[in-house]
Amino acid sequence: RGRATRDGARDSTTSATRDKRAGRASGPRGARGRAFERDERDARDALRRWLRSRGERPRRVRGRDGAREPTFRAAYAPYWVFDVTAETSCAGSVEVGGGWVRSGTAAKTTRFDATTRASQICASFAHRRDFVDRLLPGACVSFDPNDFDAMDWARARAKAPEGTVVEPFEMRRSMALSLATARMRGVARAEASEELMKKHKGATSTRDICVEFTTLSRDVYAVYHPVWYVSFEHGYVVDENANKIIQQPREAVVCGVTGLVVSDDLICDHKARALAFSAVAIPASIAAYVWPESAYFFLGQGALASAVAAAGAAVLARQVPKMRQDKIDAVRVHDEERAFARAMRSVGNSEWMDESVQRRRDDAEWRRWRETDKMRWDPDKRRAWAYSILETQIFRFRERQEMRHEMEERAHLADEAARREAEMERKYGANWKRSRGDDAHGAPSGRHPGFSRDIHGFYKTLRLDAKLGHATEEEIKAAFRLVALETHPDKVAGDASAKKRAAERFQLAQKAYAVLGNKFERTAYDRK
Repeated sequence: RGRATRDGARDSTTSATRDKRAGRASGPRGARGRAFERDERDARDALRRWLRSRGERPRRVRGRDGAREPTFRAAYAPYWVFDVTAETSCAGSVEVGGGWVRSGTAAKTTRFDATTRASQICASFAHRRDFVDRLLPGACVSFDPNDFDAMDWARARAKAPEGTVVEPFEMRRSMALSLATARMRGVARAEASEELMKKHKGATSTRDICVEFTTLSRDVYAVYHPVWYVSFEHGYVVDENANKIIQQPREAVVCGVTGLVVSDDLICDHKARALAFSAVAIPASIAAYVWPESAYFFLGQGALASAVAAAGAAVLARQVPKMRQDKIDAVRVHDEERAFARAMRSVGNSEWMDESVQRRRDDAEWRRWRETDKMRWDPDKRRAWAYSILETQIFRFRERQEMRHEMEERAHLADEAARREAEMERKYGANWKRSRGDDAHGAPSGRHPGFSRDIHGFYKTLRLDAKLGHATEEEIKAAFRLVALETHPDKVAGDASAKKRAAERFQLAQKAYAVLGNKFERTAYDRK
């Protein structure tokens, strides 16, 4: 699976580049599609209604590079749509009366069908995830195998507006499944938080909720969804390259079927200035009318205060969306740090082998990939970051599987040794070890329990000659780190021959640590 995913990452990037050069869309067979039901005029009307739906938003926005109107671009966005049935159970901590109580929820079967937002993943890296993930292409397409009209992607594409771009499937299905599963676990985690709050009277908050997610059945579909991408400018931002203040580029997505508009929260600074100016100027004018002998004083003070209030309101209008986002990000970052801390492999931490804890860390990594610095979205960097996350998660999963297998083998060997000892005790009596000339520690007669001849020089390699057979695990680990830092080829200065000799010493140190760092192999080595 790991090789397929890594090769798939390269194949996806290569095929996407090749398809872009050839001017065609790369998509899986059997893809479904929906025709445009909203033309450009309908999309403009939808954007206009969205701007006027809230009082703090601007009534109109300008296009980029000085254009009077926003730019609308028709496209078919690729989506992977999943229909998953899973069994979920959750466990977490609930704050009750100032203390934290561990609690959990019973296992239940949940279906995330094609109409659920969590089961729909955009297969293009070109756009922000918080925009494209809010659309519901699965709810706009029929998945009935007998409904050929709904499945006819070629017919839907023929009805598309002129200049419509068909975006390629840049994201492979394995990565889309990882993202969808992470979002499904997030939904189960939110539901479990509400359930735990209702379960405990006086509960104020929850934390560290881990989800056991077992997939029972899964179907996957490829869907092309019609969208309108809108480019415009609103607000101001500092251009770090030119070191000047420029109009901030913005984007919006308009669904080509329902007309749903998705964009950042906008606040009109002109309205904020006018409101702040009126809040100060109107009372000053009334006071000047009531007391005409002090009219100049009131009008002068009112004009000054109005100017200050208008300037402050403009600054505040630009900072309010950022403050809201910073508040949301603070909660998210705190949850991510707790997830990473619990899942890290460290001394005394046994939770790093718990799959539910590790999956919580995986979900936090995908949230960080989706939310971090999303205002400056770079498709190439996001693609490389995403495949790096996926490969790392697969590597950690394999490491845990190998560790479990090794622990099972050790347990089996220990059980086998106990069984043989019990058999020898029944056969020769309780003092069978003494009769065979072995001491209580299992070392051959004539040697003390910590004796070691160091036949391969492993203790000498790690500079533990004075502690043959007596070195602790911490001392062995510290000695290996010191030797590794001194002999690592990247840390050694010199020509190629010096680096080659250092590499040989480093490999020998690794071999020594592999034996002495393992309790069972070290015991066998000391007995030789």
